[in-house]
Amino acid sequence: MKKLISIVVLGLAWGGISYAFFHNDKWDGWVYPNANNLNKYISVGIGFKSLEDCRNACLKKIAISGYQNADYECGLNCKPSYPGADTFICKKTSR
Repeated sequence: MKKLISIVVLGLAWGGISYAFFHNDKWDGWVYPNANNLNKYISVGIGFKSLEDCRNACLKKIAISGYQNADYECGLNCKPSYPGADTFICKKTSR
């Protein structure tokens, strides 16, 4: 019984470590210069390591550009909706 518990505990620990090590979440950011028109956007960057980094880059772009009615979006692990597309499907989006 102790062996079984040890194996389960080690398995769970290894699973958590390997997930953290091999699964690198990445955030991509977009700025919408006019929040009323989401068809026009500017890519701020891809591959941010955290949501906070993505947010900061988007807010910096808005401030530098002087947009008055802008909005932004950050997406987690985004992929083009089809090869060569300029629209993306993300696991999660956040502001």
